[in-house]
Amino acid sequence: MALKFAANLNFLFTEKAATIAERIRLAHQSGFRAVEIPYPEGETRDVVSAVRETGIVVSLVNLAFDKSSDQLRFGSTSVPGSEGLFQKQLDETIDFAKDVNCQKIHLTAGLLTKGQETAYTKTYTSNLKIAADSLRANQMIGVIEPINKYAVPGYFMNSYVTALGVLTEVGADNIKLLADLYHLQHIHGNVTKTLEEYKSQIGHFQIAQVPHRHEPDTAGELNYDYVFQQLREFGYNGWIGCEYKPKTTTVEGLSWISKLGYSL
Repeated sequence: MALKFAANLNFLFTEKAATIAERIRLAHQSGFRAVEIPYPEGETRDVVSAVRETGIVVSLVNLAFDKSSDQLRFGSTSVPGSEGLFQKQLDETIDFAKDVNCQKIHLTAGLLTKGQETAYTKTYTSNLKIAADSLRANQMIGVIEPINKYAVPGYFMNSYVTALGVLTEVGADNIKLLADLYHLQHIHGNVTKTLEEYKSQIGHFQIAQVPHRHEPDTAGELNYDYVFQQLREFGYNGWIGCEYKPKTTTVEGLSWISKLGYSL
């Protein structure tokens, strides 16, 4: 099965373009057929125009977030007292996703206030159940992502075991796990067996080398020749997000794709 790669525009083409719309055009010019994007606060119309102009696929969009709040800049899905904000952000993100024909939304959890783990888990589970219904009504799925403590200290969803428990409690077939192999290696290790264990729950993949989060062919802990073979055998036919920090420039770093025997 051929693997399909999408440019994550939180990380790629940032050295040349300040806006998401500009990055979409650069990704398209560089050969990408799909992109992952944050919710484009303040530039939704420009992004919709860029998507329609290029014909690029938006494979994933992150939930809208509150940049003005340290507590909420990484999402609101788990944060007690922010349920109204979460619903507003979910509605805005779904409306935008419909405009760009995106069928997958990353439901970012938010930062944990220590000592409130039980309340956060309750809020998270409740909001994900609400999201499942709204997303199903729009033929979309939501994904949740365990993020390692080195990348985002204090992020609530930082465990695959916790993620599985939450997904089981939510019990919705359109809320899935986002397996970013960069985070998975930091949190859990044992990539092959972990993917086997969580196979039925995984709805999206992202990649980067560990520990420096550069291109897959750079020196690090993961052998991507082997990893990509495992993903082919896994049977995943969706887009794989390239969520890495270019070691030099985005375009120069894209040589890893042909080097490892793939194409865009």
